[in-house]
Parts: sequence; C-alpha cells; structure tokens
Amino acid sequence: MIATSAGVLASGIANVFNLDNYLHYGLFAFFSTLCVYNGQRVVKATLETKTRWLDWVSKHRKLVTVLSIVSGLLGGYFFILLLNNISPMITILMGGAIIISFYYVVRIGSKNLRELPHLKAHLIALTWTGIIVVFPIVNENIHNWEILLVFIPVHYLYFVAVSIPFDIRDLKYDSPSQRTIPQVVGVQNAKIISIALLMLVLVSLGIVSSFSMSTPLFVFAILMQILLIAYCTEKHRDFYYTILIDGTIALLGVSYLTK
Repeated sequence: MIATSAGVLASGIANVFNLDNYLHYGLFAFFSTLCVYNGQRVVKATLETKTRWLDWVSKHRKLVTVLSIVSGLLGGYFFILLLNNISPMITILMGGAIIISFYYVVRIGSKNLRELPHLKAHLIALTWTGIIVVFPIVNENIHNWEILLVFIPVHYLYFVAVSIPFDIRDLKYDSPSQRTIPQVVGVQNAKIISIALLMLVLVSLGIVSSFSMSTPLFVFAILMQILLIAYCTEKHRDFYYTILIDGTIALLGVSYLTK
C-alpha cells in the first residue's frame, strides 16, 4: 500500500506540473518504493521478528528478496526513461535517497539512521519529498519560484505530518533513545502537531494556488487523514495504518490527477 500511495502521489504531483510523462514518474516512485520497502523488511527480518509481518517476511525471505530486486530493476528502467540529463543536483538527490534508504535499517556500528534521536520522521519526509516532488522539478528544469519556495517545503511538512501516526504505531517497538515525536511530546500532543501540519498544508496551498480549496477530493483526503490521526492509537492493528491512513495518501494523489 505504501508503494501504491507513493506511485499515485508522484503521478498526481507530476500532473500538476502538466508533464506528459506524469504516469512514468508514478511508476518510478511505485517500483522504487516497493524495492526499498521490501528490501528493508528483509534486512529487519534477519535482526528481529517482533511483528507478524516481519515473521511472514522471515519465512518467505527468498520471495520478498526477488520481489525487491525485480521492483528495483523496474524502478531503474523508469528512472532511465525519465532522465533528461545527469546533473549534479539529480546525482546528489538520488545518491542521498539511496544512502538514507540503505542505512535506514543497516547499522553503522551499533545504530542505523532510524535509531538516531529525532531523525526518523525527517528522514522519511526528506526522502519522499526528494523523490516525489523535487526530482520532477529538477529533471524537467522547472523554474517556477512559487512552486520551489512553497510547493517543496509544504509537501515536506505534509510527509512529516503523515509519518507521525506511524511513529505512534511503532511506540511499542521503537527504543526510547530514538526520541520520535510521540516519545518526546506524548501521543496526544503528537496527534495535535500532525493535525496542525495538515491544516497548514491545506491553507498554504490554498493561499498560493487556490488548488487545494477548489479541489473537493483534496480537501476530503486531508480531512479524512485528520480524522484518522485524531483517533489513532498504538493499539490499532496494522490495517488501520497501512490501508486507511496510507490509503488517504493515495487519495490525495488522485486529487492531483483531477487537476
């Protein structure tokens, strides 16, 4: 579901830029996310089997590994298909995303990146913003300062906001030393921060482009996320997060496709 959300959202954002190849951006994001997500689960399954999903991955490691490799090859294919030029910015962007994705679960010494204090939500937001938002802008050589100065930071805040409920879900697994937002401020305050950020995203895009307020599906997707976050707890099953909350990310992407 995470890969689907990434693909739909990438397609939608690329569509906002009026790109003819917006579906290719979505397929690149979809297969790249599927590769990274499954690859990370294979690594985590060798280190821990705390959840039913990781236990399933541990028992089907070869299948998940093959899926990750095939997805990576397809993601690479669409990246090459999309690539207009090999600029230093794209090299830094993709290199940074690969390094973060790899060391997010692979330890450097005794810790991996996700275990470093205060970084978890920001690493996710940085990677998703880079791949889904910044890559199309740089690759298509878009020079619209309204987009660069508002669209990028607003979506960064959006990804931070939607990562917070997943940190609430992971409270029973994360080490206290990670200092995630729910660990630092508590569950209720973390939900308030997440909801406030989503409202800021809605209002900011509405002020700058009027897109959000004039697109009912966009508003509905944000309001659904706010409602789901307001009622989320660490006791909810994975379905609540991976299908419902993650699904509204895909719904937001669909709203961009209606532009």
